[in-house]
Amino acid sequence: MNLTIYLTLGILSLGIFSQVKTNKMVVDTETPKYELMKEYDKFEIRKYPKMILATTKMGKGSYSKNSSKGFRNVASYIFGGNNENKQISMTSPVLSSIDDSMSMSFIMPSKYGLEELPKPNNQNVEIKLQPERLMAIISFGGFANDYDIKYYISILKNQMSLEGLSTSGKIYFQGYDPPFKLFNRTNEVAIELSNYE
Repeated sequence: MNLTIYLTLGILSLGIFSQVKTNKMVVDTETPKYELMKEYDKFEIRKYPKMILATTKMGKGSYSKNSSKGFRNVASYIFGGNNENKQISMTSPVLSSIDDSMSMSFIMPSKYGLEELPKPNNQNVEIKLQPERLMAIISFGGFANDYDIKYYISILKNQMSLEGLSTSGKIYFQGYDPPFKLFNRTNEVAIELSNYE
């Protein structure tokens, strides 16, 4: 075997190992426990419990344009950018509101109460309680971009209309995976419901 083949096999092995480690890390990441209310053919209705969010406003524009800045703002808080220099575990999904004034939120680990969390150093990060809410959810894979998000918003709204559900609630993109996870990625578009019978 020549050197090129050895190098290729080494790179492939390293890549496979890193993806296995990444998948384990994602599996071990806390996600909110929700109640599945109903499954439709292409989407489902979930009831999410109240949870604490660290949120930053991203301004107007596209998800692709704003997401990096929003992520950096909130990530700095959990990586020690707070009045206690405290590290806070990452959870998933990362929530992004998709409307005229976008925002990005990290869900705080369930072990914390509102008063137990440190104050952000960045004035653009706010810690707040998100009340219980009902969400219509559609899932898709791959690396999400603006086109994908708009496409799945359109599909979800169409499916909700067919079922007689209101499509006028706030819209969110929910991303579950770190950027270095290459395969079996999970993304969701969610529309908040005011009620559901």
